[in-house]
Amino acid sequence: MFGLNRRSAVFAVCAVFVLQLALLCACQKNTPPSPVLPTLSVGVVGVTQPTGTTDLLAGFIPENRVLATPKALTSLNEAIMGMLKAETKRTYRFISEGSGVDPTLSRSAGHNGALAHWVQVGRDAKVDLLIVPQLLNWHERAGSGAGVTTAAEVNIDFFLIDVREKDGELLSRSHFKEKQVGLSDNFMNFDTFIKRGGKWLSAQDLALEAVQKMIKEFGL
Repeated sequence: MFGLNRRSAVFAVCAVFVLQLALLCACQKNTPPSPVLPTLSVGVVGVTQPTGTTDLLAGFIPENRVLATPKALTSLNEAIMGMLKAETKRTYRFISEGSGVDPTLSRSAGHNGALAHWVQVGRDAKVDLLIVPQLLNWHERAGSGAGVTTAAEVNIDFFLIDVREKDGELLSRSHFKEKQVGLSDNFMNFDTFIKRGGKWLSAQDLALEAVQKMIKEFGL
């Protein structure tokens, strides 16, 4: 009897192990691998704020938009490059005025479309891929981390362009649009509110969440 019970126990342990292994394999099979870019040179242009539809690579400019100040853009550009360097294993070339390539040069309507413009910027900078951030709306927080009268709001796109192709190719778009709301307005937002430390974020804090989303979606 003792031997039978022992064999039953061993059988039960083996069955549990096989079940766990099957579940693990199923999870791995159903989880898509993160996209991984090949080893290519990547350029990043400073954040631009489109002024018309011909400046857009996708999407639209919202009504009653608010533009970020030059100081906010400078701070955001520094934060973007800092996060890219800290959270990825790549090196980047930041392309701005004064870097030998001027991405702000005006385009002639009907002559040089938005994609063609950025493809040329990437080629002039001698990179393979180009990340183009386009800021569509930027509302600063009115208040502090403890409480606000107006919450921060950010609407931003990141585009990944392959400039090696003859006419260029838009590989991916990472879109982020959010206005922070409190628990009293949306209790379903509880997890996100706690993750943010229960604080009211600034516009730049929201923008950095957009950068993290972009890094993951582009597979950087």
